[in-house]
Amino acid sequence: MRIHFYHKFLVTQIFFWLALLLMPISVQAQDDMKSDSLKVEGKQYRTALLMKQSQRINQKIDTFFSKPNPKTATYLSLFPGLGQVYNKKYWKLPIVYAGFGVIGYFAFDNRNYYLQYKEAYTCKINEGEDCENPLAQNYTADNLQTIRDGYRRNMELSFIVMGLWYILQMLDATVDAHLYYWEIDETTTLQVHPNIQPASWMAQPSFSNVPPGPSFSGFTVSLKF
Repeated sequence: MRIHFYHKFLVTQIFFWLALLLMPISVQAQDDMKSDSLKVEGKQYRTALLMKQSQRINQKIDTFFSKPNPKTATYLSLFPGLGQVYNKKYWKLPIVYAGFGVIGYFAFDNRNYYLQYKEAYTCKINEGEDCENPLAQNYTADNLQTIRDGYRRNMELSFIVMGLWYILQMLDATVDAHLYYWEIDETTTLQVHPNIQPASWMAQPSFSNVPPGPSFSGFTVSLKF
């Protein structure tokens, strides 16, 4: 009986100490499982948050390019051509830059000739016949002054036209964005017809002393919407 009780007591002690030893391991395993689940939930939350932000960004980009905003088109056109790209009128981009290219070519070409004749005129005035400038030797001082002023006028005019072209491409982008919201349907019509008014003498009696007036002719343009 004692031996049996002793064995029973010994087994109980062994299970007790094993339970004490394994309890931290089980607690640590549970903590690890909880931390893993929290990490997974955190990753899923961050992934869902990134997906929502990505969807919002894509929606904003689609809205940005689907419906042109006149203010945005105006701001973008401060850099030539971006307003036309924003309005999806890509075919206008070569026209914009071709205009700047042609006008810039004439502007700087006239500027180079202006500087050459300006230098020759200055040399002619200061050194007279001793000036070794080829242009000063071929032209008189008056001719050099006239040619110089002509090139300067053409240079200034070219830069003015370049500024007008810059403003024109901005107006084109702004107006094009405004016209996007202008609905055109079957009721919108454009009519062009000649307008001829006979001379006033045809409507006057033969005994009238009023001199005949001129006749008028032209075109009348009417837009209905």
